[in-house]
Amino acid sequence: MLKSLYATAVLALLAGLAGTAVAGETACPSAGERINDSNNLIMLSGTAKGKIQMVVGGMVGKDLDEQARSSIRFDHCGVLLEEAYDYHKAEGNVALNMSNHIRRTQDGGWDSVYDIAIFAKRNGTPRLVNRKQGKAHFFVGKHGVITTSSDVFTIDDQPGFTTSTYDYDHRLRLVRSTARGSDALSNDRSVYHYDNKGLFSEVISSNGKTLYQYDAQGNEKGSYSFSRTPVSEITKKEECQRNDNVGNCILSYGREMEILPKGIIYRHRSTATQYQYWE
Repeated sequence: MLKSLYATAVLALLAGLAGTAVAGETACPSAGERINDSNNLIMLSGTAKGKIQMVVGGMVGKDLDEQARSSIRFDHCGVLLEEAYDYHKAEGNVALNMSNHIRRTQDGGWDSVYDIAIFAKRNGTPRLVNRKQGKAHFFVGKHGVITTSSDVFTIDDQPGFTTSTYDYDHRLRLVRSTARGSDALSNDRSVYHYDNKGLFSEVISSNGKTLYQYDAQGNEKGSYSFSRTPVSEITKKEECQRNDNVGNCILSYGREMEILPKGIIYRHRSTATQYQYWE
């Protein structure tokens, strides 16, 4: 299941698999699929089916200036190698730009470098009003899953940090994440749930929740989310319009409603995704 490309919480998609070993390489872990799914829920906010080699995705807003693009690569065992994500949104007098780049590191973990900037027009000229830049590192434990992450950043040139911890069930499925640090907007606790088929079905945090839907064959069909911000409440519904032969969604349509003190804003988006699989 692909992460919605316009989600504003840093940042991206996808997925895991056990894979098959390349001749001359170390065999893939027996629990590789669950390990990869858990790690990618943390870093990419989603999972997908099959022996994925690469994913390329793009999103376009239908009634506002909004675009996103993302590319992700995995090795033969389904381990994330790198991800690049860029997002732009302009609405009224405010514009938001985000980027995030993840790379595998020699210690077996990952580095994530990101930049989030908000601009406001004053007298017709865009002016920077808020910027967060940082670098996070994801640390891997003895079972191959991410155990902690450390995020060091600046907000308008003021230094800060966030430390996150992750908990798993006996199957190595992610069940809880906790973030604490100097940025109050990043402090949160999320709980992850799975359906009776083992599919990732729900994530609940202090600011809202997201539910994921599948058909009888386990193919993704869409998602529904509700969240709160300091100034509004937002509901989103993502409907998959087309799946590929593996069952991953390659075309979807999103509807969003944001309730503000002075009115309601409706937004619509289309997302297209292309999967390449290892043979």
